[in-house]
Amino acid sequence: MHRILIVSDEEFLRDVIRLSLADMQADVRCASDVPDMQRMVRRMLFDLVVVVGTSAFFTGCDVVRTLRPAGLGRPLVYVVAWQQAEQTVLSLLECGVDQYMTFPVSLQRLRTKIANALNRQL
Repeated sequence: MHRILIVSDEEFLRDVIRLSLADMQADVRCASDVPDMQRMVRRMLFDLVVVVGTSAFFTGCDVVRTLRPAGLGRPLVYVVAWQQAEQTVLSLLECGVDQYMTFPVSLQRLRTKIANALNRQL
């Protein structure tokens, strides 16, 4: 069974994304902030992490390195945010983010991208 982690300090957004993935055959967990995310990734390896917002990437914490230890190709890191500035998007992609989507996001599209990515990992 795949493991998915959703990271967001906004409970509503965490729940919306979690519920959109509810009937996938995956263990979906949620973290409310970066320290919560760090505790969870120390205990288990996730296949895919959805980070809502960009603030976690600009706090001095190397989020991708925290999530994806050296030598591992997983978890995939998806970011869903309001920010559409080209420089921000390029910075995130350069630091290792695998997918960047902007709000308003189609939950069906997000779900399809996640399902396809997880199926390729099998």
